[in-house]
Amino acid sequence: MTVVDDIKARLDILEVVGQRVPLQRSGRSYKGNCPFHQERTPSFHVFPERQSWRCFGACATGGDAIGFVMRSENLEFGEAIRELARRTGVQLQERRESRVDPTAYEINEAARAYFQRHLASTQGADARAYMEGRGLDRAAADAFQIGLAPSDGESLRSHLIREGFSAAQLVAAGVVREGDDGRQRDLFRGRLMIPIRDSEGRLAGFGGRSLDDSEPKYLNSPQGEVFDKSRILYAMDRARDDIRKNGAVIVEGYMDAIAAHQAGFRNVVASMGTALTGPQVDAIRRMTSEVTMALDQDAAGQQATLRSLESSWQIFQSGVARQSRGTTVFQRRDNPEIKVAAMPPGQDPDEVIRRSPTEWSRLVDNARPLLEFVISAMTVGIDPDRPEGKDGVIRTVYPLIAAEQDGPRQDYYLQMLAQKLNVTRDFLISNYSRPTVAQRQRTGQTKQQPEQQTAETSPFAKLEHDPVEEYCLTLLMRYPDLSEYAETLTAEHFWRHENREIFTGYLSCGEEVAEDAPDNAPPGVQEQLEALRRKSLHPMDFIKRRRAMADVITQLEKRSLRRLKTEEQIRFSESPPDLDTEDLQDTVAVNQRMKEAENRSRNRP
Repeated sequence: MTVVDDIKARLDILEVVGQRVPLQRSGRSYKGNCPFHQERTPSFHVFPERQSWRCFGACATGGDAIGFVMRSENLEFGEAIRELARRTGVQLQERRESRVDPTAYEINEAARAYFQRHLASTQGADARAYMEGRGLDRAAADAFQIGLAPSDGESLRSHLIREGFSAAQLVAAGVVREGDDGRQRDLFRGRLMIPIRDSEGRLAGFGGRSLDDSEPKYLNSPQGEVFDKSRILYAMDRARDDIRKNGAVIVEGYMDAIAAHQAGFRNVVASMGTALTGPQVDAIRRMTSEVTMALDQDAAGQQATLRSLESSWQIFQSGVARQSRGTTVFQRRDNPEIKVAAMPPGQDPDEVIRRSPTEWSRLVDNARPLLEFVISAMTVGIDPDRPEGKDGVIRTVYPLIAAEQDGPRQDYYLQMLAQKLNVTRDFLISNYSRPTVAQRQRTGQTKQQPEQQTAETSPFAKLEHDPVEEYCLTLLMRYPDLSEYAETLTAEHFWRHENREIFTGYLSCGEEVAEDAPDNAPPGVQEQLEALRRKSLHPMDFIKRRRAMADVITQLEKRSLRRLKTEEQIRFSESPPDLDTEDLQDTVAVNQRMKEAENRSRNRP
């Protein structure tokens, strides 16, 4: 039994749903008002014998107990599994984290406590005065566990050695640096110390802020398995719930984020001065569709900042089509739109928030779409009546417009660019048009992997597996040329949560998901991926594998429709049935879809 099945076996759907929804018995099912949308007539049904639920109203979705917890508590699959494991007493095995020495986290926590004590001592008076001058109050300093590194370069190392850590462990953790002469010294000296935690709250490293603005102004822990700046957004561990409610606001520096939280704006995270990366964007995209980047207006005109904005736009856009189709029904979001809130000239977010929290709110609320901001910034100083500089701007901006998935928005940006440069929309299209990202994905060819020679696993596999779902995923991961078929599937076609998560990952990453799963893959997903990689397939040429893929998709569709049909029949068994005309139309539509699936199956050569 897998860990997911173990958790499901210990959950009762009536108990799980009943904690949030008042239910009344209705024949073989229980019904109540759907908790996910407003309604007067109950359309939400729970089926105890099937351990499932379904909304027959506006939501038109359903699932099992785990799925209900994910949607009702706004949790990702991994978060839900960990929480439900805690509630049900299921022990989760630690995976892959064993490659990271947990001693590094212990060393960081010991260093953090030491830095905090040093800041509170008489030697921390100047640092405390600096914090007061920056408007950082004591409560915020304590909440973010800010400290001070001694300036002598020896004290922290000596203290941690006395605590029982070895010199080699301190170097590996990154709090001590070994010079070419073999001498070991504290990495951080005389700096305000800001602990940096990952999304799970583990202390991954530090950011050290100089107190006299000497360079480097900020010094981070060295990059490694524990501290990976490309995967961490500062304050994400504190902002997660507020981001889900109010959207994400991204600032550049630690102090900006701390000032925002101190003022009550707890949906703010910091990119730590770098361009957004794919893992950071994925973390945000799973929680919200509302993303605002708060930028110093003076810096916005600099080419480095514009390149950062372009990179962020491309990263967000590159996964929009796949994410919108690939997220599970419990995670589905609107396509994310990233916006820019430009600060007044000469002020950063920290200064704006301290001067006027109301002004900060206004700037964020009135943020401009990122691409609109980039077009305006790139065309500053361009004389619309002269040709100089126009070609470079168009070659930079046009690919960003081409990557826009929404047709009306794409047309709006084309017209905006044409107007700024005093050219026509047709001129832009005819002279700079190129295939969009989606077109390249549809027509792109990738190298096929060698076919395996042994037979497929027997369909009479153990009950904790689903041979049909696994066969579909194996085909997709093994043969890149079948990727177009994934567009006809949704996450709801996969009933097992592990397979649903893998399918979602495939839509985000393509066949790369078959190469390796991330270290933070939810429980059960890593093991399932490894099992799928080990599966073998009959040798199939291009035609045979496309036919096999079409067949398995039909099977998944028919099973999904049969599940829905069975739940409808249970609902119909109520006496008297509480159905209206729209419900009957839905039933007819399901019957028609089942008939079409059967016809496709019979008519396929």
